Amino acid sequence: MTRNRIWIVLAATLLLLALVLMACADDAQGIAPAEAAPDVVEASVAAADQDEPAQDQDEPEQDEDNDEDQDQDEDKDDEGDDEDEPDDPGDEEPVLATASVVSRLSNQAGRSIVSARGNHFVVDSVPPLDNPSEELNPLDMMLSALGSCGVFVAERAAQELDIALEGAAATVEGDLDPSGVRTGEVNPRIQQFRVYLELPGANPGQQNRIVDNFEQRCPVYTTLSRAAEVEIFTDGEPGSQATEGLATATARIVLSNQPGRAIASARGNHWVIDSVPPLDGPNEERNPLDMMLGALATCGTFIYEHVALTEGIPLTAIAATVEGDLYPAGVATGEINPRLRAFRVHMLLSGATEAEAELMASEFQTRCPIYTTLVRAAPIEITTDLGD
Repeated sequence: MTRNRIWIVLAATLLLLALVLMACADDAQGIAPAEAAPDVVEASVAAADQDEPAQDQDEPEQDEDNDEDQDQDEDKDDEGDDEDEPDDPGDEEPVLATASVVSRLSNQAGRSIVSARGNHFVVDSVPPLDNPSEELNPLDMMLSALGSCGVFVAERAAQELDIALEGAAATVEGDLDPSGVRTGEVNPRIQQFRVYLELPGANPGQQNRIVDNFEQRCPVYTTLSRAAEVEIFTDGEPGSQATEGLATATARIVLSNQPGRAIASARGNHWVIDSVPPLDGPNEERNPLDMMLGALATCGTFIYEHVALTEGIPLTAIAATVEGDLYPAGVATGEINPRLRAFRVHMLLSGATEAEAELMASEFQTRCPIYTTLVRAAPIEITTDLGD
């Protein structure tokens, strides 16, 4: 009996101890800690809100589209510059080259002698300046620069693309208001160019590929197309009409039977133009860049001369040196835009004062159709040396 009582007491003691421990556990898991749990969740959400702001549901989704449109518009504004850069930043930096031409006024009014890479040729002023216009003039030079560049790129591209081209020719037209040359009251810039390419032996698809090369690799085209619309027609396509009230200047270029050499014609004058080294041309005679830079140089020479005569400025000599910067690698491959990046015109004047030089420079910038066209494509810096 005594042992049984002992076990009973011991069991009761253990049961009582268990009940006490359970009560303590209930106190440890009471209501206060359970009520704190929502505060912890809310704090976690608040932290998440600070790290990643939730999108306002009231904000229209189309605002994102508007932002994208604005970005695209900004990209379009920078389009011309982006395409000039190499695709891979690790690529070797292209080399910028400078082409140069000198125009010197002769002892005959309205006649200049142009020198470029050892070549020398005569250029005449245009009728609005009351001068002879017997030899080729600055407009002839500008148009023949564009046309000859086109036929030389066509010749080279056909070789690269294995196109059995049987020849190439281009007729180039440019529309302008010549009254602006005479008075400066209207802008005399060339407002539109039309190029009629003749590519015998090439089918329509091949002609399109040649035109693509022309538009990518010709530095004259990539420069002038920034200044005015340049339309290209192939296979006898009818061209657009000149704007009413404008005059049209024309030049024709025909590829010769010598690789990289063409014959240019304008107003009864004929001269030889050579292709450039990036197109594996001989580059012995004047080339398209010589023609474009020479057009700017001679136009400046003739405007300065005309202003001096009308204003009674005793000029005894005028010479213009024109430089243009470009990437020749773009002519060879088309991977970088070969356009002219900048022009520099240096005028050497004898017999003029500083004020008179400023007057002539102002007239040059207003009345020269070559200047007023090219300045829309690239900056043109004018400097003056008054000489003795």
